[in-house]
Amino acid sequence: MVADQTIVEKIVSRAVRRNVAAGEHIEVLPIDKLYFNEVIAPPAIINFKDDFQSVFSEAARNSKKKSGEIAAWDENGKVKLRVFDPARVCFIPDHTVPSCSVKVAQGVNLMKEFAADQGIKMFKEGDGIEHTVVTEEGFVRPGEVVVATDSHTDTVGAIGALGFGIGTTEAEYALATGEIYDFFVPDTYKFEITGDFSPGVSAKDLILTILGTVKEGGCSKKVAEYTGDTIRRMGMDGRFTMCNMSVEMSARTGIVNPDEITFEFVRDTIARHPELADELSSKIQPESSKVTSDQKASYASKMELEAGKIEPQVALPHSPANSKPASELDDEVNVVFIGSCTNARHTDLIEAARIIKGRKVHPNVNLLVIPASRLVYNWAMGEGILKIFADAGANIESSNCGPCFGKHMGVLSPGDRCLSTSNRNYKGRMGSPEALIYLSSPATAAASSIEGKITDPRKYYAA
Repeated sequence: MVADQTIVEKIVSRAVRRNVAAGEHIEVLPIDKLYFNEVIAPPAIINFKDDFQSVFSEAARNSKKKSGEIAAWDENGKVKLRVFDPARVCFIPDHTVPSCSVKVAQGVNLMKEFAADQGIKMFKEGDGIEHTVVTEEGFVRPGEVVVATDSHTDTVGAIGALGFGIGTTEAEYALATGEIYDFFVPDTYKFEITGDFSPGVSAKDLILTILGTVKEGGCSKKVAEYTGDTIRRMGMDGRFTMCNMSVEMSARTGIVNPDEITFEFVRDTIARHPELADELSSKIQPESSKVTSDQKASYASKMELEAGKIEPQVALPHSPANSKPASELDDEVNVVFIGSCTNARHTDLIEAARIIKGRKVHPNVNLLVIPASRLVYNWAMGEGILKIFADAGANIESSNCGPCFGKHMGVLSPGDRCLSTSNRNYKGRMGSPEALIYLSSPATAAASSIEGKITDPRKYYAA
């Protein structure tokens, strides 16, 4: 009889086709999906070509000897390299697009050329931030093993996928083989949240509260599983925020058990992409609901929280775990950023616009608003939400990572004090190491952009 399992144990068991338990060493873990951004894709492509040319050539020669098959050869007489499965790989330029330098532009063009040659899906500059795009566009599905060249791949855990970041070398091998090596099935830390948020409090405040409690290493090498009636009522945008910041407490990843809210998200994807209906429909059948943690699954750690006791939170420099209630702060800020893969989706922009509507950004504040994807951008434009921000005096940019990465569209100078809805605030993250970065929810960011100082947003809900 199989012991009760966590969702992560079930996902890995499906991948390796046998039952596994936390702590078990998996020599070879097959992956379902792999995606790259323009920071890592160019060197990975170059290394893939350099390192695997001899391997592919030898395999082609052996194949010809055994069966008479002839491999595909290029114009230079070299065997053509092939990725493990082009349908399960995609490229998403998102960190510094539109290109901020000649080098970035060259890298994006290299991605386009390689994608065209291999038959890989290549998203356009401005389509959005990778972790948002892969779920919106149906590339990543519930129950899959997903890897990408970015630590915030944990974001996809919101739809019940096991997603985590890998390095350039691992990605190069995964591109060739569809596998990663020496994987240990992680333990799970269960976070059970109950009750309802007060007005002005959101998932970002919840995850900052958790980080402030367990600190930076509090979930080291474990999976953060979020459950409880608060999570079951939480929309997908909030779930994405929770999973996105799991890595900030050193978690391997974050995950939420798929449920009807997840399946409705998948159905919306099918409505936008009917060509994916056959593939995605299997993810919303009754069988899919079994890919959830069993009631008696074993957890390494557990924490219980009441949502009604949580206040709007702000993470002070220089750690996401350095959180305090916004009501205790009044630090001045001169830059506010509403964006990133953490908080730039539909409900994030709605909450910020609700506070900003009819008001003006403080004269000393530069407010930057960057929707997480082209889908969100176009929706916000159609709903008049972008006009609310523009009328208030915000700068609105096309969908990309923007200043979160510290490379363009709002790089901080020495002495800047920025309140950001992103996920990291270590020294130099957004530009100068002499700048100060605070983290908050979109509601807190919006209220603070109006007043020029960190502001508890609940006063605007009472008005």
